[in-house]
Amino acid sequence: MNETTHGSPVANAAPKSDHAFRHRVLDGLKAGEFCIAYQGIYRVDSGELAQMEALIRWRHPDYGVLLPGAFSDVFKDTDIMRELTWFVLDAVASEISAWRARGGVHYSVAVNVPPSVAALPGFADRMESICRARGIAPDCIELELLESEDLACMPSMPKVVRCLKDKGVVVAMDDFGTGYSCLAALGPIDFGTVKIAKELLAQAPRNANACIVFSSVLSLLTRLKVAIVVEGVETAAQAQWIAQWPHVLAQGFFLARPAFGIDNVPGACFARPAAPTRAARRDEPPAIRLADAA
Repeated sequence: MNETTHGSPVANAAPKSDHAFRHRVLDGLKAGEFCIAYQGIYRVDSGELAQMEALIRWRHPDYGVLLPGAFSDVFKDTDIMRELTWFVLDAVASEISAWRARGGVHYSVAVNVPPSVAALPGFADRMESICRARGIAPDCIELELLESEDLACMPSMPKVVRCLKDKGVVVAMDDFGTGYSCLAALGPIDFGTVKIAKELLAQAPRNANACIVFSSVLSLLTRLKVAIVVEGVETAAQAQWIAQWPHVLAQGFFLARPAFGIDNVPGACFARPAAPTRAARRDEPPAIRLADAA
């Protein structure tokens, strides 16, 4: 069964009660059923791989690889989100360490974290401990604060972000332009990166008003001197249009789909001669080890 989102038969795989589903997810974590896919983020001026984003997947024993949409109901549970976050951080740190040991070039990897989890006491220290245990520096991981919670209404968040920054961790606002990701949070919180939601790009460049909105957002973020990542680049026309802003980074299916293994991210390369396993190239057919099909 290949369908992996809400409304598909996979949704029926979940136990009927929230309590049972919660325990099924936790059991899946303990059983090693969850894994990480990576999607490349590229420089629009050169097409060079700049960094990656880590995306969680569930290798369900009965239903195959599930995208987050199939189990997003559990994201409302703080305890589960905390456990998933620790799992992702450790898994990503481990794979970065292995990649670097093989001679892989340094790419920071963005990890999605709910703001309420990032604000937990001791979060920054534990994240640092995970990185140190895996032999990597904390700046190898960038934290993307999800738009599922209102940052502007979390008075502790500026301090949380400063603490992470002091440890060398770049913090990003995810999905700017949708949900709770708003202008009000850009002033008091010292973000290093802002990711522009795919919804702001969807109608560009064919819609004039959409182009004006998008251009204005880019102008604002450029003046704030944050790194900018444009999500949802899905057509050649969008990629060509964005190229007029060479300082931005871009992410989307037109550039690369998520794949399992850093080695399989198109454009990933080695700093020195490596073992027989080679990095995937941008021009190779995206047919192996893809993490999803849509």
